[in-house]
Amino acid sequence: MFDLLGRWIADRPVRLIMAWALVLAAAAVYSAGVGKRPPAEVGSFLPPESAHSRAQELNRRAFPLLAHQSYIVLLAFRETGLTPQDMAWIQDAAVRAGELTERRVLSPANPFLRHRLVSPDGRAAMVVIGLSSNYISADSIAAVERVEACSREGRPDGLTVEITGPGGIGRDYFAATSRALHNTTWVTVAAVLVILAVVYRSPAGALVPLVSISASVYLAFVLLGVLERLGWAVSNTERIFAVVLLFGAGVNFALFWIARYREDLGGGGVALGAAARTATRKAGPAILASAATTICGLSTMMATDLVPTANAGKVLAPILLVSLIAALTLTPALARLLGRWLFWPARPEHQTTLGQRTVWPWLARRVSANPRGILLGGMVVLGLPAMQATRLTPRFDSLSQLPTGSSSARGYDLARKHFPCGMLYPATLLVRFDVDPGWSDDHLRELTATLGDRIAAVDGVFDVYTLDRPLGRRRDGGILEGLLSLGARDFYVSRTMPVLRLEVLISHPPFSAEAMATAAEVMAVARECTADWTADGGPVEVLMSGLTAYIMSVREVVGRDQVRVMLLATTVIALIVLVLIRDLPLTVFMLLATWLTFGATLTLTDMFFLRVMGESGLDYKVRLIVFVIVVAVGQDYNIFLVTRLLEDPSAGRDRAAAQRAIVTTGSVISNCGLIMAATLGSLWAGGLSLLQQVGFALALGILIDTFFVRSVLLPSFFLAVRRGAPGPDTSWT
Repeated sequence: MFDLLGRWIADRPVRLIMAWALVLAAAAVYSAGVGKRPPAEVGSFLPPESAHSRAQELNRRAFPLLAHQSYIVLLAFRETGLTPQDMAWIQDAAVRAGELTERRVLSPANPFLRHRLVSPDGRAAMVVIGLSSNYISADSIAAVERVEACSREGRPDGLTVEITGPGGIGRDYFAATSRALHNTTWVTVAAVLVILAVVYRSPAGALVPLVSISASVYLAFVLLGVLERLGWAVSNTERIFAVVLLFGAGVNFALFWIARYREDLGGGGVALGAAARTATRKAGPAILASAATTICGLSTMMATDLVPTANAGKVLAPILLVSLIAALTLTPALARLLGRWLFWPARPEHQTTLGQRTVWPWLARRVSANPRGILLGGMVVLGLPAMQATRLTPRFDSLSQLPTGSSSARGYDLARKHFPCGMLYPATLLVRFDVDPGWSDDHLRELTATLGDRIAAVDGVFDVYTLDRPLGRRRDGGILEGLLSLGARDFYVSRTMPVLRLEVLISHPPFSAEAMATAAEVMAVARECTADWTADGGPVEVLMSGLTAYIMSVREVVGRDQVRVMLLATTVIALIVLVLIRDLPLTVFMLLATWLTFGATLTLTDMFFLRVMGESGLDYKVRLIVFVIVVAVGQDYNIFLVTRLLEDPSAGRDRAAAQRAIVTTGSVISNCGLIMAATLGSLWAGGLSLLQQVGFALALGILIDTFFVRSVLLPSFFLAVRRGAPGPDTSWT
């Protein structure tokens, strides 16, 4: 296959370039003609069998007027206290917001809700608008925009209005990721261009990979548009990772080929066509295997239950095929067409890369002189921080990632200051009977009173709202509460199913570890308290919905997903590497070294964000993203080095082979590592905490793999375990 491709590149480069031009032109015509289609909607990020999904479905069926997939909070505030004019405007805004959305509005105009939706100090009030769509979907974002536009109409002077709640957060997060995509793209392009210019010191040498990969990036984004029209969900976050992976991996593949092409030309007396054929035949398998590890590694994310992670695996894996095809066809064709002008103003036989005559020969001699000692010391250096990674506690607090200065962040801060704990994000507790017990309202009040009192006694619970105490247990409503409880039945007892409803306010931020611990104890108390209710109503099921219950289900699903992906990705990548190099001990060590790199990267990244950035830890999504990319992409450099280590068929010359491999691949792999680290590190420019953490971790992991694992540990292991004679100590300069 690679012989045939090499002949095409050598003899017909213009035809390959024209084929790419036609494909790009067709893609441009298609994009101009079809227009932009709204993205596919995601009903839930959790699988249907998760506890939170089952709770939401039960809530939707039992309390259709109260249930919602997400909701918008319109929060009004006046420093000196809300005036009658303000309250009239708020009530009118609630009516207009209902007309613009789904008419599921909770307003302070309702006497039963006024004490909950107006702050105790009288300076703030909330309107809650329920939505049947996911908080970050296109429908929810459009609803938020309509509500925000309506909130500007007739607003009294001096009244501050913010849009928050899950819907507001989703809208602001989408806007932030759109800016992040723009910033990351331009930072990535600039970083790649600068590094290529420094590496090649040749205009054409820098532009050929950049032009090739830019073409593949454009084609990949057209492909993403096609996938969207087929119903695939493609978010801005996936587009951001597509940019950095396409540029990083694509340029790496291109540089692998160009490095081999230059090496063959550098020997002198080699025709351009012959050099192109040789470069394709020898570098092609390594490029294909490298791409296969990356693509297959990313594909394993499709096996996850968390919907965004599974979508990322579906989206990112196929578009990397475009960069692989470009690296094996367009880049070589452009290089072949340019001939020796590719390296102008130098000639390939006179051109050396940074460190080729000094750093890499010195390192090669040191590694080959004492491979066992270096291997042992290196494994200790990498293993100690890797072991510490098993003790890291991820952060699930997504509210800490609210875009700075956004309306949702300002509204959340106002709610925390002026409303009781948990009022903005209450938890809903549902008690479902298998059959209708037929209990009277008085008996139901007695049961829910006992259950509510038991839950209110749990440490971390601020208040509990039930059928018998609709104003909460912190407020003595007296006769008013008795009258309100008569009309509160529809809030706490379903008319269509044997389901009771309670609302629990938790004192801690909804995504915090403390809130999750409190919610777990509330569930345990509820199950214990309702265990003896089964006589008339059959078995009882207790479920909880709300942000805290949601993140508890996410934590459970993510834990399973991480184990599944780590085992699956390691197995798939190991098989690919083993098929290529046919050396089991070397394959096992390559995967082990990558695992240690992943662990050390997590520990060092956690230390940086804790001690330098002052954050509370790494986001829970960082671990899985970093593992897949470090393990998959990290094999690219190992494969390129190992194919050179095993290229010399002569027995008993392992030391010479190791030195040759370190020197000949040192510069190109280091340059590729720098480019990959720069492109992945450009995620920092996105400005969001998650992207900054992932970008820092990926850049660090790639640098560790490039300059320590590939250049030191892997050659040391190769020499330490080979059974052949060491051969002469040859200095490769």
